[in-house]
Amino acid sequence: MIDEIKIAKKADEVRGAKIKFPIDPIVVAKSLGVQVFTASLPRNVSGQIFYAEKKIFIEQTDFITRQTFSVAHELGHFILHNDGTSHTSPRNTTTSQGIDIKEIEANCFAANLLMPKDEVLHLVGLGFAVDSMANYFGVSSIAMQYHLNNLGVSAYV
Repeated sequence: MIDEIKIAKKADEVRGAKIKFPIDPIVVAKSLGVQVFTASLPRNVSGQIFYAEKKIFIEQTDFITRQTFSVAHELGHFILHNDGTSHTSPRNTTTSQGIDIKEIEANCFAANLLMPKDEVLHLVGLGFAVDSMANYFGVSSIAMQYHLNNLGVSAYV
């Protein structure tokens, strides 16, 4: 099991005190000295990070919301799993099923970086629908709904 509270705190630290939504994970990456590039990656790869070189590569043909989440996800690996080598984030059923602990942690980090719990709860309290919140945070409706589910919160669809 992952320590979601610890991961959320790390995301808060990395994001910083000044918050303007949507969060631009490329700006966050630059503040950490990490460069972000789009590239034509293999069909089954959504992102890669090279820790020592401080470089993230994401699939150039993905929708912007997917690219945003991919950058935040790779930053999660950089913060949580940096072993000085590299990491490739594949697109496959194992990652979507949430079996690999490192992928679960990187997804948790990305969700908390882009969609902080306090702000999500604030918007839910105001009656925002899922699509409106997704737009506000600059993420896909699927990512928004998944994060709401993980938080145990319901919102209008």
